Amino acid sequence: MPFTFDTIDRSDTHAIKHELYRNSPVLPMWVADMDLASPPCVQEALASRAAHPVYGYSHPWPSLNNAVVSWCQQQYQWAIDPSWVVWLPGVVPSFNLVIDAFARGGRVLVQEPNYPPLRKAAELRGATAVKLPVTTAPRAGWDWSVLERELAHPDCHLMILCNPMNPQGLVLSTTELERLAAVCREHRVLLCSDEIHCDLILEPGLSHRPASSLPDIAEHSVTLMAASKTFNVAGLGCSFAVIPNGDLRQQLQRSGQDLMPHPNFMGMLATEAAFSEGYDWHVALLAHLKNNRDRVASVISELSGLHYTPAPATFLAWIESDLAPAEAMNHFTKAGIMPSDGKDFGDPRSVRLNFGTGRETLDQALHQLQTYWRQNRPSSS
Repeated sequence: MPFTFDTIDRSDTHAIKHELYRNSPVLPMWVADMDLASPPCVQEALASRAAHPVYGYSHPWPSLNNAVVSWCQQQYQWAIDPSWVVWLPGVVPSFNLVIDAFARGGRVLVQEPNYPPLRKAAELRGATAVKLPVTTAPRAGWDWSVLERELAHPDCHLMILCNPMNPQGLVLSTTELERLAAVCREHRVLLCSDEIHCDLILEPGLSHRPASSLPDIAEHSVTLMAASKTFNVAGLGCSFAVIPNGDLRQQLQRSGQDLMPHPNFMGMLATEAAFSEGYDWHVALLAHLKNNRDRVASVISELSGLHYTPAPATFLAWIESDLAPAEAMNHFTKAGIMPSDGKDFGDPRSVRLNFGTGRETLDQALHQLQTYWRQNRPSSS
């Protein structure tokens, strides 16, 4: 069955991506949801359940957990037990809960740049955020000596990894993850891995390795996942943690008891449908996003002062610049495009462009950007 990935009109749907700039002459390409329809299997599952007139409480059910087990086996060759799955209302509240449960008052190591909720979480939860700089050039990655020094700090009890990385779209290799796991284990640091973009690997032959699948760290780790980004159901408030260690699992559940709401039951239905029936759609989506990514890279390569290397994952392009701080964001806005402002991620010279849209919308945005750059020729600082 062929799938199409055209831009969907989201007018009057209360979508924050569009509402924030309703009265501004810009194409909204910022917050990380797509302007693409969710797969037919998800639409059908939600419509069928919505037809029933009672929307009361629901708890996770066996076939839902089994859908996660099957998906993890199929996608990552990771054999998990259904009892390891803890259902939560979103990845962001989940890593905040992890900080509350395991690191309040201590130091939490986080990558920088990083997406705003993860950058803010430690301070909001009464911990100290310690930044681990990540670069894209000349070589992508972090300084391992800095990482090891910070993990060795006696007050560091938690690292929150974002993999694939948001905003850079980088993916850690198994070798890098194994090295990270060894250092975390050596210093008895809990590894919480935010893997919400893990099903959006755009490079053929490249695979994602869940953190908790590594034997060295499985018993001292929490892996956070969701169908929300991949299948465009972020508004349905549903995610899950995979926690092999029973004591950690119980401690996290106790910390959130009567404080953390249950996931939305429609989100759980969407997750089961997506993981059970959405494989072919998922494959087609990745091809669409890869074409969009390559189109972005081709155009950006022609614009002086801007730099973007096609990233292996996500529908987000982290576009760096040689311009003065805030200037890249200023020029994109003047071109009629609203990306996410890099300063919110820790780098005011960059912007994050969401290319999870139809080709026609992307082409319009890139045409506007090319035209603006030719006419104005922004200069480097």
